[in-house]
Amino acid sequence: MSHRDRLKRREELEIEILQQRIDMTMALRDWREATAPIDRGWQRLTQWRTAFIALGGFAAIRGLRKPRSTGKLMGRLLTGMMLVNRGRVAYRMLRNRRA
Repeated sequence: MSHRDRLKRREELEIEILQQRIDMTMALRDWREATAPIDRGWQRLTQWRTAFIALGGFAAIRGLRKPRSTGKLMGRLLTGMMLVNRGRVAYRMLRNRRA
């Protein structure tokens, strides 16, 4: 392989590496855009970490003292959360249908 061929091959490889870097940058940007809602939600959860730990401790104490009523309360809370979520989805669907 001559010197000129090696220089040409080196330039081809440099162009290929540059294109791969551009592709990786675009993929990283797309990844960040796709995971942004999850990241925002996680940041919100970490802001309330201490409160969640305290509530978990109170729930554990109550669960040990009154397991049956705590189970019923948790079931009602879960049902309420699911109803609120379904209501939000229905509201968004109606709002988007009008637009």
